[in-house]
Amino acid sequence: MKAIFKTVLSILIICTFLSSCAKTSKRINDLTIVQALAVDSKDSGVSASLQYLNLFENSGSSQEINKSITSVTKSDGKNISDAVFNASKTVSNDIFFGQNKLIVFGFDYSKNNIDSGIEYLLKSNESRPDVTVAIGYPNAEEIIKSKEKGAQIPAQNIYSLIRLGDESGHAIAVTVCDLLNLYNDETSDIYMPVLSTEKDSVKCEGTLVFSRNKPSVFLNEDETLGLLLVKNRFESGIITFDTEKSGEVSVKINSSKAKIKVENIGGKIRFNVNIKAKFTVSETGSTIKNPLTEVDCNAIQKACEEKLEKLCEASVKKCFENESDPFMCARYLYMENMELYNDLKDNWRENLEHIQISVKAKTKMQRVLNNAS
Repeated sequence: MKAIFKTVLSILIICTFLSSCAKTSKRINDLTIVQALAVDSKDSGVSASLQYLNLFENSGSSQEINKSITSVTKSDGKNISDAVFNASKTVSNDIFFGQNKLIVFGFDYSKNNIDSGIEYLLKSNESRPDVTVAIGYPNAEEIIKSKEKGAQIPAQNIYSLIRLGDESGHAIAVTVCDLLNLYNDETSDIYMPVLSTEKDSVKCEGTLVFSRNKPSVFLNEDETLGLLLVKNRFESGIITFDTEKSGEVSVKINSSKAKIKVENIGGKIRFNVNIKAKFTVSETGSTIKNPLTEVDCNAIQKACEEKLEKLCEASVKKCFENESDPFMCARYLYMENMELYNDLKDNWRENLEHIQISVKAKTKMQRVLNNAS
């Protein structure tokens, strides 16, 4: 099955590349260049909304130069491909998906039709492996219709929002390729960032994790950071925690590395996560006048380790209790004990709540003195 999936995915990449080359041979003025696709449920089927470049939208006065150069068109169909085709009839040029940045599935659509959505991503020549995917709450159309505070290309801003959030621990970025890899694994579960609109902008709310391809659990910002930590996706960012003497402390995590091992101990499965991280404490103002003592530093380091452990444990526990495995726990069990994996894989999700969770964090602390003159 995996070999077939990889072959199909390779064919998809090649077809997309050839299709892009063929289409870009046309003049840019002869193409409708899609920047984002939104998919929502309709009583009659599916609604597809396309955000596309409209280079003549604000080509008049110089005052218009910083406003959006995109437009949105929408149409319905019996499935995504049909709805996209119908939407293409509302614009004057051929639709080109070679620069598409974002595919958003509405929450209502994801509840009952995510399998159809993933089938579209796998089979359609409009899909590309590197496109970012997300969930729009309550629907996807409102996400790509957002003005994003007057951005020239709103979809680019939303894409950057997700990517920067992924780097700093506020959101998780998922591509079509990421989604298909998890979807193809019979014991693992997919997840996507959740977007919502607020006035004229989009924000990341957290992460929607699935179980058996149905929405199962919502992870808030802290729990999303825990997910990123366990999956080795957290690059650097600020975390805040309380200490008994120093009060609330904010430190910058410069690097983190998670090592996962699944063990069978006395008939009990244990999911072990060992985190190694480096962080920086910046001492300014009153802190410099009263420098941190060795006792203070040890307390901060211990509190930081406890915070990292708490973030990871909360995320893993919440997913396991809701019969969801976005961490590929079963794969680690397979590497450790193939026989036990084969015994449990058919009912893997029912066994998740019985798995013991052990998270240990070890950190190195660096102090930085910022003495403003």
